Amino acid sequence: MNAIAQRLGIRPEAARKRLGEVYKKFHIAGAGPGKLAKLQQILVTQYQTRQAQGPIVAMPVVQEVETGELPPQYDWGDAPDVSAFYGRSTELESLKSWVTGDHCRAVALLGIAGSGKTALAVRLAKALEAEEEFEFIIWRSLRHGVSPRDAIGRMVQTLSRKRQTYLPESTHNRITLLIDYLRQHCCLIVLDGVESVLRQGDISGQYRDGFEDYGDLLRRIGEESHQSCLLLTSAEKPREIARLEGNTLPVRVLQLSGMGPEEAGEIFRDKGLQEEKLWGELAELYRGNPLTLKIASTTIQELFGGRVSEFLKQSTLVFGDIRDLLQRQFDRLSEIERAIVYWLAIEQQTMALTQLRDKISIPFSQPELIEALESLGRRSLIERGSSGGASFGLQPVVLEYITQEFADSACAELQDLLRTQKIDRLDLFRSHALTAESSPASGPILNDVKNRLRKMIRNDRQLESQLEKVLAILEAKFPLEVGYATNNVQQLLDAVRVDLQTA
Repeated sequence: MNAIAQRLGIRPEAARKRLGEVYKKFHIAGAGPGKLAKLQQILVTQYQTRQAQGPIVAMPVVQEVETGELPPQYDWGDAPDVSAFYGRSTELESLKSWVTGDHCRAVALLGIAGSGKTALAVRLAKALEAEEEFEFIIWRSLRHGVSPRDAIGRMVQTLSRKRQTYLPESTHNRITLLIDYLRQHCCLIVLDGVESVLRQGDISGQYRDGFEDYGDLLRRIGEESHQSCLLLTSAEKPREIARLEGNTLPVRVLQLSGMGPEEAGEIFRDKGLQEEKLWGELAELYRGNPLTLKIASTTIQELFGGRVSEFLKQSTLVFGDIRDLLQRQFDRLSEIERAIVYWLAIEQQTMALTQLRDKISIPFSQPELIEALESLGRRSLIERGSSGGASFGLQPVVLEYITQEFADSACAELQDLLRTQKIDRLDLFRSHALTAESSPASGPILNDVKNRLRKMIRNDRQLESQLEKVLAILEAKFPLEVGYATNNVQQLLDAVRVDLQTA
């Protein structure tokens, strides 16, 4: 012990304390010289493993000088204020238990946009700060697309108290240096908005070009031994977290669901809503999503004097900021994910896996369909059917948004077809029906497209004439070339004729 202390330039008591912490970190029990030999064996094994991964660059880690206990350091970056925080006590206790009790290396807090992930992460980190559980707490938002190399370099500077003057060029070696500090100190690192570095238009969890090293960071923090914890928030589950997570493993996932009626009631009470008997219905329509509940409550207060019943009479859940919130989620979907949610909106009910497979017209394999459904589940955009089994549906607010989005796109394509008389740009109108199989003569999407066309043309006889011309063009084409388009135009034409007869 004296030789170790002399080599490090510190007192024997400090060396003994540090060695005890190292034994604890590597789960080495017992007494006597055998503990030191076991530690040496573990370190040699890790060194050999790291060598096999590639050349190692010597990276000097600044040694702390024993000048008494240094105060904890908290770097909150651009963490938001969460003075108004509702419920989530059960989730908060679970997270605290995982971080401080089970000493998890990584914890992922996942949920749909607006579910309160960031607010809960701030609340947790502030509670751990008050309890002085960590020497360092570092908050970093990834919403502005900071590169992994720069983000990791700044974390290293914070953990070294700005005494780490040498930073490796490669991101891999910067991660190695960061993990060395995570072994030296008990740290909490929060990465907020990880979905910002994940790719849009692809299955969830794939990284944008230039941001792949974040995956390496998550993997190594989850796999390698240290005494710290990485907490991340994301609307999507990164691949590395999916591979490493487990109920009793050092990597855990908390999928944030909606708030319960009592917690939602706190929001409604603060917003001054009336008719408390209807609060439960309102909360269920938005599936307890805190942000959409706040937006809807503000609208109810400003436009309807706080009367929930008047808002519910409008039969509209998606508007303004709520639509923008869902638009950002929708824009991230892959082609097959969009096909799935479109068909769920068309049918307006849950669909079995086999039904979806038969409906979707784009080429795909069974594994790709399953992967897409899993991806939509990780995005919190689909729900399992209440009857159990492999059936899936959309929650009410998502169903309304997808229905509107489908009608917008289908109407735009049909407008182009009416104007050009060419089918080249038909996509959605060709690959999807406008009505459910169970009610081929009506449906919200068919009625919405019809009403938009009537407002655009403003003359039902002229609209009938134009639809007849388009129908003739489509009927002259090979059926596989036009897909559902012929039947869709025929249904629209029939609906317009019914209106003309009843006018």
